Amino acid sequence: MTNLGGAQHTWNSTQTSRLRDELMVGYERILATLPGLDGPGVGQIEVMVTAAQSALRESPPTWLSDAAAGALGRGLATPAAATDLTAAGGSGFLLFESPVTMTTLGYAGPAGVAPLDAMLWWSASFDGHDLHHDADHADLVVVHGLSTYVTNDAPWPASVWADSTLTDIGMFPLPLLGEVSPPHPDDNDLAPAIVTLLGLGAAVREDRVMFSAAGPSTVGSAAPRAVEVVL
Repeated sequence: MTNLGGAQHTWNSTQTSRLRDELMVGYERILATLPGLDGPGVGQIEVMVTAAQSALRESPPTWLSDAAAGALGRGLATPAAATDLTAAGGSGFLLFESPVTMTTLGYAGPAGVAPLDAMLWWSASFDGHDLHHDADHADLVVVHGLSTYVTNDAPWPASVWADSTLTDIGMFPLPLLGEVSPPHPDDNDLAPAIVTLLGLGAAVREDRVMFSAAGPSTVGSAAPRAVEVVL
């Protein structure tokens, strides 16, 4: 694993479109490797990567400052409605001014933990065997952890991210039915990320958040924005 920056970010809120474009190239390279892979999980990898691309293309990249992230967390009442996970959109791309947590995410390897610098999510349904994107009745949200770390644990070469500041270090599912209480940080290092995502959704649902434009947009993709005010 290689640390390409850790907490020392090399971007700001006006560069969100560039970060999105870099990730799109990385996902395209992953898809290009799949025909050479064998195994029952290859089809699901294709579903997840294709869904991640759709989320990147269709969702406004959303910049979240440290102050805004803190306000979202403080404003979250728990247990929260699980549907708050998608109140900000059935898919989304959220970038943090500073890593929202340090996580293993199952892929960070034995050498340490990876900074969670951004999250990408999309809604799906699970039939007991497979994930289905763009389902009529979604019952979970799939969240991709994005980091300035590169891991060699994936079935494709780390070089797929050679031109990307961020890399996809793995995904985790969250339920969309009923209520959800974020885990305690001592039990799950993803807790701050889950709190932030729920907090953003709750703030959007309750009209407690205002957005501002954040830099130029890529042709054919949603315009980037920044969380300006959290009430």
